Amino acid sequence: MKVGEIVELLDGIAPPEYAMSGDSIGLQIGDPEQDVRQVIVTVDVTPAVVAEAVRKGADMLISHHPLIYTPLPSVRLDVYPQSLVYTLVCAKISHFAMHTNFDAADGGINDVLADRLGLVDTKVLEPTHVEKSFKLVTFVPSEAVDAVREALADAGAGIIGRYTHCSFQAPGTGTFEPMEGAEPYIGNVGKQEKAPEYRLEMLVTEKTLHDAVSALLTAHPYEEVAYDVYPLKDPAKVAGIGRYGVLRAPMSFDGFCEMVKDVLSVEDARVCGDPESRVSKVAVLGGSGGGSIGLAKSLGVDAFVTGDVRHHQFVEARAIGLNVIDATHFHTERPGMIALAPLLHDLLSSEGITVDYLDDEVLAGD
Repeated sequence: MKVGEIVELLDGIAPPEYAMSGDSIGLQIGDPEQDVRQVIVTVDVTPAVVAEAVRKGADMLISHHPLIYTPLPSVRLDVYPQSLVYTLVCAKISHFAMHTNFDAADGGINDVLADRLGLVDTKVLEPTHVEKSFKLVTFVPSEAVDAVREALADAGAGIIGRYTHCSFQAPGTGTFEPMEGAEPYIGNVGKQEKAPEYRLEMLVTEKTLHDAVSALLTAHPYEEVAYDVYPLKDPAKVAGIGRYGVLRAPMSFDGFCEMVKDVLSVEDARVCGDPESRVSKVAVLGGSGGGSIGLAKSLGVDAFVTGDVRHHQFVEARAIGLNVIDATHFHTERPGMIALAPLLHDLLSSEGITVDYLDDEVLAGD
């Protein structure tokens, strides 16, 4: 399997359009045509991780944080991160970064963090990407309606929640008169026709609209295909950073803190709040989320778990009465990348590709 094929797979898991503006994501180092036999997943591209990747003979390194944020002024062995770029290039190890797009993605950093902490009925904390939705309507002769519906579904139309091939059809009568030069599927040139047809409706997203229309025009038997596209008020998809939901069983904030430390294997968590207060509704934001303390409070949560909380943000949390746990940037993002490794293994093992998770704590014997 080629690097480029794995990139397409990763883009399906964490769509690039979900990334925050200016974020450095995607294939940062490597050849899309290179063959891949071993993949390593990590949070950060560190010297220890790179050294182990070289030792193992890995072909591709997938990280959460980018290695290259800005154009490199040089590629030197005595300067970070140029030294790691040089090492990866020399070892022919491709590097792919899935950062804020994986934060926002279904099953990504924040979904895994919420799941690990036992949250249910979760919602997006801070929407960053809204995908528009449309209703695609066409008019099809009865003998072709099933084939057209199938073609549209194959192009991504008709998905509602966990259901595919969703459509509505209603019988009616179409009228038309073929002019000179037309090659009608039904009827004759110069004669007005009435044809039994079905009105076929399916939902499409902004992302799949073009492919759905192309599939419709290919599958429809008419020479000239009549169709309408209606924009809908409700979005097809809302993606974003952070999640909030409820615990399966309420507990004291003190008990919740101990659970978070245990689940995330973090010893140096910083905490502010009332140890005896009851925690039921919780917000999480993997990575750096101190700036979202006010938003979390406005949603009525009892506690907020994130990382990189600064002094003045703790002061704010105390002032507004929000329990906060700073479980560190690394440890709130680590579970999502750990979970990515077995997912990729399941997707790639049939191609003979092995996938391992590594980070500095793993290499240190944690």
